[in-house]
Amino acid sequence: VLLFKMFALVAFFLLGIERIVYGYIFHFTESFKKLCDGPLKAVLDHDEGLYWMVAKHIGVVIKVFQFGVIGYDLLISRSFGLAPAYLLLPGLGLIGAGQVLNAATFNALGAIGVYYGYQLGYKVPMVSCFPYNMGIGDPQYWGVVLCVWGMYLGLCGAGAEGQVLRHFVVPVLETFWYVMSMKVLEHEKNGAAALKAIGIKSRYAD
Repeated sequence: VLLFKMFALVAFFLLGIERIVYGYIFHFTESFKKLCDGPLKAVLDHDEGLYWMVAKHIGVVIKVFQFGVIGYDLLISRSFGLAPAYLLLPGLGLIGAGQVLNAATFNALGAIGVYYGYQLGYKVPMVSCFPYNMGIGDPQYWGVVLCVWGMYLGLCGAGAEGQVLRHFVVPVLETFWYVMSMKVLEHEKNGAAALKAIGIKSRYAD
């Protein structure tokens, strides 16, 4: 029980890093640009002076935390096992649906739109095509949530018997953080205040 609580606590903070960083880029764009012009100048130069490309590469790097938590949880901390067909097939369906939403978002917005190009001052056209014609906000985020739940459902093998809470703790935490991104950290009205409340502040006028 103690190890489970420790893992859940560490996973909570590690999975939150990505969401907080993206909230910072979303709201404190001038601070992010100054950071790129200063300590991250080498990265900015490598990315041909494009701030959104720096955001993209930061996103790739901090994915290590997400992949690390999921990889450790599914491949190291427990015995690996596929779920029976009645769970495996829905799990694969969720993964497929999540990947469709993710790919469609990139196709609609391009990488520049996904990685906060609009917020950083680049021209990003407004779109109304799939998946933005489904009536749901942030389809890429929901795609990630679906993928994570699908993986855990599909790998709900013998090692997960009698440990439902332990098995699904990471999908629950991921859902929490992605909903936090959508409803709080990247919310137009409340996000900046929420970030400031946890000590994330802009040093410049944004």
